[in-house]
Amino acid sequence: MTKHPKEQLSAYLDDELTQDERREIEEHLETCESCQALLEDMVDNKYELVQTFGHIQAPMDFEVRVMQSIGAEEERISAGKGRIFALLLALLTLGVFYLLTGAVIGKLIHGWSKLMITLIYAASHFILSVPVLTGGTILLSLAILVTSLISLKRLLQASAS
Repeated sequence: MTKHPKEQLSAYLDDELTQDERREIEEHLETCESCQALLEDMVDNKYELVQTFGHIQAPMDFEVRVMQSIGAEEERISAGKGRIFALLLALLTLGVFYLLTGAVIGKLIHGWSKLMITLIYAASHFILSVPVLTGGTILLSLAILVTSLISLKRLLQASAS
């Protein structure tokens, strides 16, 4: 083995290698002092880790808190399923309502839009037929345009500084 098996040393230490891989690592370790030192460090770290975890004790009510947390999570999941069911039921209700009344609602919307177009057309002709209203509309439009330009100028100046 010409390259150092640094990645495989952890698997060697945990006994996760096949017999052939294990034999290759052992042959390499007989001749390579840097890999031997690295393996010794890994063994020391593993021992310290086991010792550290051996000293850690769970709180007295740890199991109860975990079980309560699991129960709360299950309740939240079931509440989410209830919301999804309610949403699907509402969509189904709207779908059935549309199928039953879709043609009527479509005709109402079509008629309403024709009425609005007619009213806008009539209002524009009325405004254009009365000179005072035409002048007032033009003056109001100019005032809105000037106010918008002033506001835009102030906004740009404020954002630049």
